[in-house]
Amino acid sequence: MLEENKSIVRRYYEKVLGDLSGIEDIVADTFVDHHFPPEIPAGAEGVRKFFTFIGGVFSDMRIEIDFLLAEGDKVDCHFVLHARHTGEGLGVAPRGNAIRLPAISTFRVADGKLAEGWEIFDSGSLMQQMQAEG
Repeated sequence: MLEENKSIVRRYYEKVLGDLSGIEDIVADTFVDHHFPPEIPAGAEGVRKFFTFIGGVFSDMRIEIDFLLAEGDKVDCHFVLHARHTGEGLGVAPRGNAIRLPAISTFRVADGKLAEGWEIFDSGSLMQQMQAEG
């Protein structure tokens, strides 16, 4: 069961940085990621909306998973997001800067799908990297 839960998280990150087709097979209809802005709806629609926006701000995105920890119905994913800031958004004009953002996500799994998510990352570091003069 714990390995299955880790596999769901791996598939989630493959989908959200891809074409998002089939994301409804990975997230529950009531899925809420607590780091998404409050206007983002629950479920697959919200995941599509959030990552479509993020894909407009950053290009060449890839996630490098350092490790996954699973216990009970929770999975922690320690990863680094690599991207390039090439689009408008987040109040910073794009400069083409390379972004390296370590983060930790925690997911709750229920009935074989992601039910909730939380994320911790250094937003100050992200803003510094986006604003840096090349």
